[in-house]
Amino acid sequence: MALELQQLRQVVALAEYRSFVRAAAVLHISQPALSRSIQAVEREFGSNLFVRSSAGVIPTDMGRLYIERARDLLRMADELQGEALGHAALSTGRVDVGGGPFPASAFLGLAAARFAEQFPRVGVRLHAGNWDDLVHPLRSRTLDFFVAETSLLTREPDLEVVALPVRHPLFFVARAGHPLTRKAGSVRAADVTEWPFATPSRIPPRVLDPFLAAHREGSARSVKLHPFPAIECNGLEPLKRIVASSDIVTATILPCIADELEQGSMRLLATEPWMHLHYGIISLRGRPWTHTAEAMRDLVLQAEQAATELGQRLLERHGPGRRGTKSSTARNGK
Repeated sequence: MALELQQLRQVVALAEYRSFVRAAAVLHISQPALSRSIQAVEREFGSNLFVRSSAGVIPTDMGRLYIERARDLLRMADELQGEALGHAALSTGRVDVGGGPFPASAFLGLAAARFAEQFPRVGVRLHAGNWDDLVHPLRSRTLDFFVAETSLLTREPDLEVVALPVRHPLFFVARAGHPLTRKAGSVRAADVTEWPFATPSRIPPRVLDPFLAAHREGSARSVKLHPFPAIECNGLEPLKRIVASSDIVTATILPCIADELEQGSMRLLATEPWMHLHYGIISLRGRPWTHTAEAMRDLVLQAEQAATELGQRLLERHGPGRRGTKSSTARNGK
């Protein structure tokens, strides 16, 4: 039997995820179907490619050799496909892009919308998750690229990291009427961390270290000792509801809460020099870019610029210490 590219992709995905359940989910096939396909490849190859156990799936020595060759073949197949399709690829197909909660909300959604308008026959699949949830589908070639904080991935030798041109400042945020909004003088990070903190994603080490130092300072002054973070949730919308309905605080980039700031339901408390995120486009090193992925990448760059400009306008209107917009003042009758 001649092995198909689909089977090679299945073998590579299983090697990345070390689990039939997770690999099947990413490949959008059933677990039994994946198991049968891998068994067929092993019969054709004449040797087991994986050791199965209750702890997971691990490639054998022969399996590692096979997987390395499979990746080479898939790379060459992608190159041939890109050359064959050319710009005609923009008339059909699909592009798969990933990003964390902040970039997905701030600019990836806008880029996807613009892509759908410009290329109506090409599907877009947007994957939201932390970088360690996205690197596996990238390596198994089910993602074209994803957007993540660059400091997390620069040491991964098989990944190409191209930094986006702008650093996005983070701001502590709370509901309107939170006790910290009435604090005399400027609010500091240590003041904020005296309150329970919620986050929708993993905090990069470059930001986490001073964050923890501020938390220790705040905890030393507070009667109540809160775990850090108090709440972790995989999504921005649940986080907004948590903050809006409690005295829990969070930190975010401004485009993610544009509506809440304009409506006056959330307030900016403070920022610090170390509170910023620097995103990059992460792709698989050596893998050729399809024309659809290139078109989406260009739209991501444009959307990030638009998000940056929006953030600057929001800061001018709602920066820490300000009392809201003229429209919100008028609604309150003041």
